[in-house]
Amino acid sequence: MAKDSSRPPMNVYTAMLVLSFIALAIGCIFLALNLNLYEFKIMPDVRPP
Repeated sequence: MAKDSSRPPMNVYTAMLVLSFIALAIGCIFLALNLNLYEFKIMPDVRPP
């Protein structure tokens, strides 16, 4: 008898997880674009004395 190795169908929780990940990624992209608009630097320019 062959074992059924097919994947289980995607349920609503998996779809919500994927959708929230996509929304979070888009939010991070918009945040980076907005910070770039105001020339925000993550690391300050530190020069040795």
